[in-house]
Amino acid sequence: MQRPLILIHGYSANYKAFHPLRDMLEARGIDLNLINICNYISLNNEITIKDIAEGLDRAYRYDQRLNAKYNMENQEFDAIVHSTGMLVLRSWLTNYGCSVRDANARLRRLKHLVGVAPATWGSPQAHKGRTWLGALVKGDKELGPDFLNAGDEVLDGLELGSKFTWDLAHIDLLGKEPFYGKQTNTPYVSIFIGNTPYTGLSSVANDPGTDGTVRWSGCGLNTRKITIDLTRFPIDKDGNPAKQRLTMSDWADDRLNVPIIPVDGRNHSTILANPDPAMVDLIIEFLKVGEMGENSQIVPTYDAWVDKAARYGEKGKVKMLANPGAGTSQLSEEIHSAFGHIFGKNTDSTLEGWQQFVIHAKDERGDGVSDYLLEVLREVDGSLVPFEEMYADVHAYRTDPSYRCFHIRLPHGISSQNANLKIRVHASSGTALIGYQGYKDLRPDEKPTGSAAGQGQAMTAEAAPVILDVADLGDGSASLFHPFTTTLIELLLSREPTPLLNVSDVFTFIWENEGDADDSGTPADAGTGG
Repeated sequence: MQRPLILIHGYSANYKAFHPLRDMLEARGIDLNLINICNYISLNNEITIKDIAEGLDRAYRYDQRLNAKYNMENQEFDAIVHSTGMLVLRSWLTNYGCSVRDANARLRRLKHLVGVAPATWGSPQAHKGRTWLGALVKGDKELGPDFLNAGDEVLDGLELGSKFTWDLAHIDLLGKEPFYGKQTNTPYVSIFIGNTPYTGLSSVANDPGTDGTVRWSGCGLNTRKITIDLTRFPIDKDGNPAKQRLTMSDWADDRLNVPIIPVDGRNHSTILANPDPAMVDLIIEFLKVGEMGENSQIVPTYDAWVDKAARYGEKGKVKMLANPGAGTSQLSEEIHSAFGHIFGKNTDSTLEGWQQFVIHAKDERGDGVSDYLLEVLREVDGSLVPFEEMYADVHAYRTDPSYRCFHIRLPHGISSQNANLKIRVHASSGTALIGYQGYKDLRPDEKPTGSAAGQGQAMTAEAAPVILDVADLGDGSASLFHPFTTTLIELLLSREPTPLLNVSDVFTFIWENEGDADDSGTPADAGTGG
């Protein structure tokens, strides 16, 4: 059965971006009358991704031409999204914070969702687009109120580690009920991503592990969350006393496994401008997943389609497992030397893949911790040293640095090295008057030397940082590292006046009858504040 097909473009693009794919879909039997390409404004500094999602809903309800063909307020449909289009549609599905139950009407209507190079977790290019240079390159060139606007609010949501993508994931990817499950009342999802960065002059913007604009590890929907609660009295997500400080969400059995499907020889632009015919064939087949065939049999099944798509993606995946080196860019060796911090070290060893960690640090009151450091360490000859083979990039979200995004390469054997890896946590308030404290429960063989709830450890510049064993974060099956996925880490610390186990310097009482007053009988440092 063919349904209306909605095509949603990405940031700074327009409806014309989908013309090549539209033509190929029509040539393969999709009725052109069912293909509906949207056009939305992204280069306006006041418009947010949520605003665009609201605009999408208005178009469904009130667009006269759309509703002349079918009642889009209740009509089932399929969708193909490119880049930022994924965030627009996910925002529409979640209705800005609703539960699965409240979103059921929308989830039931969307039957198939195809992400083509989706910016599921934003883009490493987004924060660059907010600069003056970004405005010249990507800004709106039409004279008018939006002249040279680069879409600040949209780019803020697209920035790595943004609060927008963090909050959105907690609704549709990490909620108690799946938005993308195996039931017939939620959409089937597929993700295609190019394995090649930009070429020519544009390649100077390339980051390793990307298609030129989005990270391979940041386009899928397979996500887990780790909570590290180092506060004095840890609590669970329901506000009750927690039994453990380290928890990891499950890969729920009722959620779809949505692996990325590599498309060989395509980058973020050419995957849409010059679609691979075999990819288009797979999209056509995917739009039939879950349909009833002869004898009331569902043909094809989602798992069968994923297996076939994975075989198609094997060729493209080989290049994604290569360590980045000189071949990352087509520019001269001199330019490569200048931009070596981007392209990394050249090496012949292959990878297990790439992974992204989005981290939010906050205190027991819920306020963000903006100055902190997390390092992955490994033990070498009895000493802990930084695991430099894993490092790729760390980005602090500019609006709120308590959100960070870590991009790492996964060297071969990393999954079996969990027991030798540790995470070092260091945090600072910026003043000696206030300190962050990390608490760890005592092991049975340890003797209490501080608080009965565990030994508190200061995180000042002079103090030793808290070190966590990575093995404690897993589930016994090397589950911390998963290639081509994004993992969320929520770090909770105690923020306390110093010194910890004594009257603090922030607040003291003045005892006048014990010689602390001056000759006039007024405390020496008393004021007249209100």
